[in-house]
Amino acid sequence: MKRTFLGLAASVLLIIGCTAALGQTPDPDMFRADSVPPARGEQIALREVPTGGEVWNRVFGQVWVRNVERSSLYVVRPMNGRGNGKSVIVVPGGGYLFVSIDSEGFRVADRLAAAGYTAFVLKYRVNPTRPKPDDFMADIAAKFGSLGKGELPDLPAAVDDLAAAVSLVSAQAAEWKLDPRALGVIGFSAGSRSLIRLLEQRKEAALLDHAALIYPPMTQKVTGGPRPPLFAAIAANDPLFRQGGLKLVDSWLKESQAVEFHLYSGGDHGFGMMAKGATSDHWIDHYLDWLALQ
Repeated sequence: MKRTFLGLAASVLLIIGCTAALGQTPDPDMFRADSVPPARGEQIALREVPTGGEVWNRVFGQVWVRNVERSSLYVVRPMNGRGNGKSVIVVPGGGYLFVSIDSEGFRVADRLAAAGYTAFVLKYRVNPTRPKPDDFMADIAAKFGSLGKGELPDLPAAVDDLAAAVSLVSAQAAEWKLDPRALGVIGFSAGSRSLIRLLEQRKEAALLDHAALIYPPMTQKVTGGPRPPLFAAIAANDPLFRQGGLKLVDSWLKESQAVEFHLYSGGDHGFGMMAKGATSDHWIDHYLDWLALQ
C-alpha cells in the first residue's frame, strides 16, 4: 500500500478504533482491507436478493461488511437452558459505508448471549463503496476525518432494515420461546442514528421495551415517538460529544426520566468491544447491569 495513504488513515486512528498505541509510527499493513470469508452461523434474510458485490474485510483487526444488499439477521443464542426469554437486536455502526459487524456486532452479541439474552446482529444495507481496497480506505479516511464537523446524512434503507428486524423478532418471538414484550435494540454510531429515526418515524418503535444508544449523534433531539427506557454511552473525547454535548440526553430527559447515561473520560469514537485502556472498556458491564433491571 502506498505510504502517502498513511496520512489519511492516521487521521482516523482514534476515530475508528485502531489498535496501535498513540504516538507510535503506524505500520502500513494496519491500513489494509484484507478480504475474509463471510461469517457462518444462523442467519435470517430480511431481503431475498443476491449478495451481489458484498465484501467482507478485516481492517484494524476488525471485520467490516460493505456493499450490503441482502440485509439479514445473525442469531446468537444462549447456551441450552440458560436463556432468559429476552432479546436484543444489535445494530453496528460504520458511517453507512460499512457494517462494523465484529466489534459492534458479534462480540456484543456473544456477551449478551452469555448473560442469557438471545441476540440478533443486524447486517443492514449501506451506501456503496469503491471495490478496490485502497480506494475504499481512502474514502473511509476522508469520511471519518470529518467526524463531528457536520451531520451524517440519514439512510432510509438502513432504517427500513431495522424496522423489518424489529417486526420479525416480535412476530416470531413465541415460536422462538421469547417474550415479545422484552425486546430491545442497541445501536452504535450510525446504528444509533437508525434507532433514533425508528423511534421518531416508525410504528415498530412501539414494540421496543428498551433502547440503547452507544456514541450516538449528540446533536440530535429525538422528536416524536415513544420513549422506552434509554441507556446511552459516549466518551468525552469523542468528536460527536464535542460537537453536540449533552443535547440529546437533555432533550430526552425533558420527556422521560428513564435514562441511564455514561460519559467516559476516554475511549474516543468507536470503542465498541475493543480495549482502549479507558473506563469505556467496561461499558458492556454497565449496560448488562442496566439491562438486568429492565
